[in-house]
Amino acid sequence: MRKQLIFSAMLGLCALGGTAVYAAPSMAAVTQSQTIKVKGQVVDEQGMPLLGATIMIKDGKGGTTADLDGNFELDVPGNAVLVVSFVGYKSREVAVRNRAILDPIQLDPDDQMLEQVVVVGYGTQKKADLTGSVAVVNAEELKRTSNSNISTMLEGKVAGVQITSDGQPGADPTVRIRGIGSFGSTAPLYVIDGVPMGTSIRDFSANDIETIQVLKDASAAAIYGSRAANGVIIITTKRGQKDQPLKVDYNGYFGVDYIPSGVYDVMNADQYSQYLGQAASNSNTPLPGGYLVDNATGTYHFMDDTDTDWFDEVFKTGIRQNHNVNLSGGGANNTYNVALDYYSQKGTLEGAGPNFERFTARVNNTMDTKFIKFQTSIVYSHSDQDNMALSNANEYVQGLYGDVSNVLRSTLLMQPTIMAYDPSTWVLDGQVGAANGYNYDAYGYGVYYDNIHGDISASNPLLVNNLLQRNTRVDRFVGTGSADVDLLKMLGIESKNHKLNYRINLSYSKTHCSDFTWIPAWIQSNRVYLAKSNERLEKASRDYSTALIENILTYDGTFGKHHLNIVAGQTYEEEHTNTLNGWGLNYTEPYFLQLQNGANTYSSSYDYKHAIFSYIGRVNYNFDDRYLFSATVRRDASSRLSKGIRWGTFPSVSIGWRFDKESFFPFNPNVVNLFKIRASYGELGNENIGEYMYQAVMSRNNMTYNFNNSAVTGSAVSTFVDNNLSWEKKKTYNVGIDFAFFNNRLEFTAEWYKNTNQDLLYSVPVPEQAGVSNTTVTMNAASMDNSGFEFAATYRNRDHAFKYEISANLSTLKNKVTSLGFTDEAYISGAYITEVGEEIGKFYGWKYEGIARTQADLDNHATQQGAQVGDCLYEDVSGPDGTPDGVINEYDQVVLGSGLPKINFGLNFRFEYKNFDLSIATFGALNYHVADDIYNSLNSCYGYGNKDVAILDANRWSEDGSTYISNVPRTYITNSATYAWNDLFSERKIQNAAYWKIANIELGYNFPDKWFGKYVSDVRLYVSAQNVHTFTGYKGYNVDYAGGTFTPGYNFCSFPTARTFMCGLHFSF
Repeated sequence: MRKQLIFSAMLGLCALGGTAVYAAPSMAAVTQSQTIKVKGQVVDEQGMPLLGATIMIKDGKGGTTADLDGNFELDVPGNAVLVVSFVGYKSREVAVRNRAILDPIQLDPDDQMLEQVVVVGYGTQKKADLTGSVAVVNAEELKRTSNSNISTMLEGKVAGVQITSDGQPGADPTVRIRGIGSFGSTAPLYVIDGVPMGTSIRDFSANDIETIQVLKDASAAAIYGSRAANGVIIITTKRGQKDQPLKVDYNGYFGVDYIPSGVYDVMNADQYSQYLGQAASNSNTPLPGGYLVDNATGTYHFMDDTDTDWFDEVFKTGIRQNHNVNLSGGGANNTYNVALDYYSQKGTLEGAGPNFERFTARVNNTMDTKFIKFQTSIVYSHSDQDNMALSNANEYVQGLYGDVSNVLRSTLLMQPTIMAYDPSTWVLDGQVGAANGYNYDAYGYGVYYDNIHGDISASNPLLVNNLLQRNTRVDRFVGTGSADVDLLKMLGIESKNHKLNYRINLSYSKTHCSDFTWIPAWIQSNRVYLAKSNERLEKASRDYSTALIENILTYDGTFGKHHLNIVAGQTYEEEHTNTLNGWGLNYTEPYFLQLQNGANTYSSSYDYKHAIFSYIGRVNYNFDDRYLFSATVRRDASSRLSKGIRWGTFPSVSIGWRFDKESFFPFNPNVVNLFKIRASYGELGNENIGEYMYQAVMSRNNMTYNFNNSAVTGSAVSTFVDNNLSWEKKKTYNVGIDFAFFNNRLEFTAEWYKNTNQDLLYSVPVPEQAGVSNTTVTMNAASMDNSGFEFAATYRNRDHAFKYEISANLSTLKNKVTSLGFTDEAYISGAYITEVGEEIGKFYGWKYEGIARTQADLDNHATQQGAQVGDCLYEDVSGPDGTPDGVINEYDQVVLGSGLPKINFGLNFRFEYKNFDLSIATFGALNYHVADDIYNSLNSCYGYGNKDVAILDANRWSEDGSTYISNVPRTYITNSATYAWNDLFSERKIQNAAYWKIANIELGYNFPDKWFGKYVSDVRLYVSAQNVHTFTGYKGYNVDYAGGTFTPGYNFCSFPTARTFMCGLHFSF
């Protein structure tokens, strides 16, 4: 019922928005069959006439062409629809509606043309006039893949943009533009229809996209100032066209997801029994009671025929679908576009998720008066996501005895001798002593008893994913409105060469999130249980609101060969966040899940506001389309900073030279029709530093004071902070060259960039004698550089029956940390090290020297306390004084490799022949390594967990027993040495992750319109496959997973990306 109510509300919203502007066209659309003479003019996006434009009567006979001034006359029925087209421009339909004189008909350039107008911050520019680093993305090609998030669609499409995501439905991807520029968030700013939307756009539908631009350098992004340090992605959504009759488009697909098996080669029950028996013998650990040895053969086996394939038990086929209906059109002075979208992805895990579902409704309207143009947009979305963050179950299962690991990890490491489901395990009172205090025990999921399987502590992943419930529902509303006033027209001044416009933008966004988590008590054995006292119900409410007002003044003028565009304005944005969280522990069975029913209840809340006030200015100058100049400045004030340093100024400047426009250009313009050199410099800021970071915290009743010889309890500052926290700053340098050949058939761009990031926030140690509770304080105390080259090329041939387009991009990245705190001491986090002068987050461990084959190998090697023949050996690199000391310990760790790809590339193809089309999208990366947690765990030489089949090759000796001949180290159940020598982090634990992924293949057929009469057109049926195949030597899922800022290349059990097969349909009427 809830879904039906939501969908009905969305329909009502769209109907309201649509009828608000559709009254006039509806009245004008009364059928009139008499013939009238209609006059009009065809112009381009700059208002210049298009000589020779073709005007045809749709579904009828007759037509004409435009004259020298773009004018035409044509006898047509009063209710006719004209189809207007011109080479290099998108065709357009115009409804006559009994009008003798039509408003000028503007055609937009085709995406392939250099005259294409692209959206930049607070304005537009011709593609050929850009002097900054702006990537224009083919939005139609992006929508040929199925993704719940718009960002994911950019994978492999833009040079310098790296996008990685695990396969969890609804997951937000990690987006990095030109490397890691901050120790905090590296997410870019998203701007939709001119309104900044923050760093996540999960709640918007990809079907609504009209255009996408990526601003990569400061020259392009400085207009957004302190929010643009990580780059800007500008999205415009679909709008109707004037004089367009109602058009309805449907696009939908249905698909199935499955997780490829066989990525890891895990043991079956007999193989695992062999491993366990030998490992127990090596470590002198008693063999668990459920495993038996055949004294005649020396082989081990389990006590019964249990042989569970946990992968098959836990994973299932998932279902995804998407349906989108778009209504668009317009009258003489207004346009409308209404869209409804439904996306659903039922996950590939048995149990409570993860699943994701989203409803989206959008209404875009425009209305023109004599000198004012109004635009409104309303977007509402509702999403429902189950079992979020399953990858990190330990984060919210608190007080558990034993281990609740990542579901994927638990699946692959679970012993095959444990049953997935056993009805007898509902009640374990007679077999597990602690079970007497539970009503439901293991809920029928397979269980182990301590005397059968040994001292293991992993939980059945099916139990966890069926019992544990975690759900988040998000409702988001975004309303925007603008009024664009033509000031010269308002004053009665008509001028083609000069325009002066004032624009006011208003926006309001409200997001409400409801979080629900339920973790009931259970017990599997005396080693693994969640006590009743830790049984947890949690409910939370989160509200986010944003209000924006912008006042923009734009002048655009032409003086002979000089063209000038000036933008000046002011913006104010305020954000309000309010969270309320309640939780209860220990609930009576049968469960009635309300917070007040817990034996103990708790609550917390948080409320803060953030505001940013800005002045913006930009000047674009163009002389004769040859010499290009742009300068931008933005001045921001943020409430996140203390008053004395609240303001920041962010300038940029860029220049360009169109060599092809010079009289002495040596090449035929039909061969080389663009040759542009450009360069830019700019400064950006980052104010995403958290709230109240510059304010100290005072604790209550933590200090005793003396007043008049009397002790008085009071408060004192308990944390030390830096009151002078300032912006993170970024300086960018960019040099580029753009070519176009053979009438734009071949386009090529090459760029060099360097980004210098300064005043990065970094945790600096606080001296113990400071007497405060925090051990570190956040300060502007680090810096980092990123530099590299980017190349992009597109070749298209659309002159023959067989049409094709090939595009490729490649980018390089060099990262270097240039300062780190005030001492430049290396930052070490587990198996990762960040050092000044080096790349961030390199792998850090011991240098592997092979296996000790004989006792002599051990005797002649640096001391490894407790090591035996068959164990791994490591190089003696250093000691406490910096020189080798003959002992292997923590001083011998060295840099092992890099987890940041040095080269990223994309290669995409599109072919068309008659009514068929084929698209292939691929991308990849080179020169980096990945540490995969699951692979390393399966190849661990210790413990009770399941292993890779390759581990069975361990423990092989020469016939006389003196020499260890296996290339796999000895195995043990437990470790009695100083270090677990066979599992130390070394080159053995990292893999070459170079890959090339076939991300998407789509085959479509476009049915002839004549098959469906006058009412249905543009019918296209297509089939597609996603995540088709990855060419790589890497063993694991998600080779392209990014890891964290200080831990790049670390894949901790990311949720596998599914392989998807889909069938879809598009049609219009």
